[in-house]
Amino acid sequence: MSDLAFHVRQFVPACADGEELEHRTALLKARDFAAAQRGKVFSDAAINLSCAAHETAGEYVYADVPVDRLKIAVAFCRHLVSAAYLAEHLSEEGAGR
Repeated sequence: MSDLAFHVRQFVPACADGEELEHRTALLKARDFAAAQRGKVFSDAAINLSCAAHETAGEYVYADVPVDRLKIAVAFCRHLVSAAYLAEHLSEEGAGR
């Protein structure tokens, strides 16, 4: 069992193996990645998107929700992280250049 799976099992003992565990560990990774990303970006938009990814991942990782909701939350967080990088890149280039 991976370290992340261990953490999921501590807080969600009834977590099923397979897809549910995979999504919950992905949310833990997204939460940690978004937290780290906040310290690397400077634009307000990128910071806000990183914060939203961090908060959403934290909201769902241990929540009692169906697997399909976890899958949506993972995709949402991944898109927010990607959007934060794009926002940061746009801010570095300057508007309209």
